[in-house]
Amino acid sequence: MKLNQLLFFIGMTIISLNTATTQTMQEHDDKSKKILQMVSDETEKNITTKIKFSLTIKGEDINESQNGFAFLKGEKFYYKTKGTDDSSEVICNGNTIWTHMFEDQECYIDNLEDIDNAINPKEIFTIWKSGFNYKYVDVKTIENQNIHTIKMFPSDPSKSKYHTVLLKVNENKKQIKSAIIKTKNGIIIQFDIKGLKSNPTLNDNIFVWSKDKYPNVDIIDNR
Repeated sequence: MKLNQLLFFIGMTIISLNTATTQTMQEHDDKSKKILQMVSDETEKNITTKIKFSLTIKGEDINESQNGFAFLKGEKFYYKTKGTDDSSEVICNGNTIWTHMFEDQECYIDNLEDIDNAINPKEIFTIWKSGFNYKYVDVKTIENQNIHTIKMFPSDPSKSKYHTVLLKVNENKKQIKSAIIKTKNGIIIQFDIKGLKSNPTLNDNIFVWSKDKYPNVDIIDNR
């Protein structure tokens, strides 16, 4: 799998609390759940969403930074990234996924269900609902915004590809500000949301590959 495909196919989405605190584990969990539920409720109001983001991927043989944007509509998604060495766009109509590598002039076609670890980008806002325990860490005020930090870790580590996920949530905007994802194979992904627009007007054509638009691109059909 190409590096640029890592964005939503690697795991999406524990700083130990000081034992001197008087809060119990349950109180921390309840506070985390309330904040995360707030984000999910706000996100699920949207029929469509546009996200601007930056991404850093680091590992033993990886050190890559990218900027990009994504469009989300139900189970459909589109995102485009530009890195130091390559640019790509990924298109999904909910069943089929096209990965277009601009510099290589190649487009890979796969069934979404056949892609290991594939998730909809929208799931970064609801990933906490299943398979994770979580701890409330702290809150800091940054530029008059309350930023909460929540640490998530798999409820069954033996069955998870994740090590930990560290979320920062903007309480005022009811949005995830950033996520740091650590996988068991030593990859660290930092995903920072630079902007989020609710309910932009999107044509469904954006979620389907257009062969006519790129007539010189080689098609590699893996279905």
